[in-house]
Amino acid sequence: MTTFSSSNFGVRRQRSFWLRCFLSASIVLLISGHASAQLDIPKPERLTHVEGVIVSPDGHPMPGIAVNLLRDEKISAETRTDQSGEFEFEKVRSGSYVFRVPRTQYAPAVRDIVITDEIVTHLERKKLYVILGPSACQDECSAVLTSKRDFDKALRRNRREH
Repeated sequence: MTTFSSSNFGVRRQRSFWLRCFLSASIVLLISGHASAQLDIPKPERLTHVEGVIVSPDGHPMPGIAVNLLRDEKISAETRTDQSGEFEFEKVRSGSYVFRVPRTQYAPAVRDIVITDEIVTHLERKKLYVILGPSACQDECSAVLTSKRDFDKALRRNRREH
């Protein structure tokens, strides 16, 4: 003969209730899109040419900054910015890379990129616009953008904050 303790039965029902509430709330968040902000990981940027400009948080060009392309966590190509903060990699093989601006007096910048010969990528001819973050950041809090409009908007916001 099996006996149920009324206190045990109540605990099971309460756990079941809270589990249903948690799962329901999770499903609602996923459907409404609020949870997607936490999982918003940028896709690797597809480029034909790796070129762009690096500026300080207030928009000043950063000359002489090292810029790396890493493959399998090893430097595959390296260049430096010119006096106007611009950089370009010559003849980089197609494939997946990590674009990186190492820590300087500012925070590092990192972005996954794919170098490809696709027609669409040739037509877009995107550039990388890098806004270095404050040096107090311990990880990558610099911005690596491909939209000139987003780049200009971020610079205007940075200037208002300072």
